[in-house]
Amino acid sequence: MERQQAHAVFDRLNLEALQGLLETHNFGKGDHIIYIPVIDSTNTRAMQFAREGIAEGTVVLTEQQTAGRGRLGRSWVDVEGCNILSSTILRPHFPPYLLMMLAPLALVEAIQATCNIQATIKWPNDVLIGDQKVAGILIETSHDQSGHLVAVIGIGVNVKGHIDPIAHLIDVHREQSASSVQNAQESEQPAGKTVARATTLEEACGYPVSRERLIAAMLHAIERYYLPLQEERDTVGSQLSMAQLLRETWRSQLSTLGRTITVRQGDRTLSGVAEDVDDGGALLLRSHSGELVSISWGDVGYTLPDEC
Repeated sequence: MERQQAHAVFDRLNLEALQGLLETHNFGKGDHIIYIPVIDSTNTRAMQFAREGIAEGTVVLTEQQTAGRGRLGRSWVDVEGCNILSSTILRPHFPPYLLMMLAPLALVEAIQATCNIQATIKWPNDVLIGDQKVAGILIETSHDQSGHLVAVIGIGVNVKGHIDPIAHLIDVHREQSASSVQNAQESEQPAGKTVARATTLEEACGYPVSRERLIAAMLHAIERYYLPLQEERDTVGSQLSMAQLLRETWRSQLSTLGRTITVRQGDRTLSGVAEDVDDGGALLLRSHSGELVSISWGDVGYTLPDEC
C-alpha cells in the first residue's frame, strides 16, 4: 500500500469553521454532523445510525479509522489529520446505482472549486488527478427498522502531505458482488503492470488545502445532485431527466473511456479498450477478440503505454 507521509503536527477538523462554510440546506448542518476523532470505520458507524433511523444528510467524520474498508474487501489505510474520511447517510427514492455516479462527480466538482485542479473519474468511481488516485469511494446499502432503503456514501480523500511511492499488495478477502454500487472505496491495486500510484491534493496543487473547505464544497455538490433526484418525476418531450443529466455528466468525466485497460474479477482478468458505459453505468469493454463485454464490477487498471 502506498503510505501517506504525515505532517509533524496535524490540526483536527475545525467544526465551527466547517459550519460557517456550509452552503447546504441540511447536509452536515448543525446536528447533522457527527465527529468521532478515532473510529473503527465511518461507513460501519454511519450504517448503524442509518438503520436506527437517524436523519438523512447526517455526516460522520473522523481523523483516523482503525478498521477502514475498501472495495473487494481491502483495507483502507489513512494518516491521522491528513485525510478527509466521511460517510453521508441517505434514504434514496431512486435506483442506488445513480449514487455510483453522483458521489465521484460531486467530489470532482468540489476539488475543482476548492483547489482549481481538474480531477477525473476512473470507472466506476475512483477519483484521479492525472493517472494518480487521490480519493476512493465506498457506497453501501441496507434497510432501516421500517424496511426503507438506506444508503451510505463513504468518501476518503488524500489531502495533506505526500505519498510514499512504495506500493504493497493488499489481499482480496471477499468476492465482489454483481453490483458495482456495493463496494467502492479502496486502496489502489489494479491487475497487471498498470498505472497505480496515488497522490494528495497538496502534492498535486503545491499549496495547503483546507479540509473544511473541501468538505463543505463536497457536501454542497452531493446535495445539489441528490435532492432533484429525490424529487424527480417522469418527464415528457425532449427534456432530459435529472438521472439522464447525471449519467451524461458522469460519463463526460470518465478518464477510462477510450483507454486500453485490464479488469480483474476475482481470478479472472479481462483486457481490451473501454468503449462506453450503458444506461445503468456498466462498462462496455471491447476485448482483443472484438467481443463487446458488459462489466458491472471489477478492478480496473490503466495499461502502461509500452504494454498497449
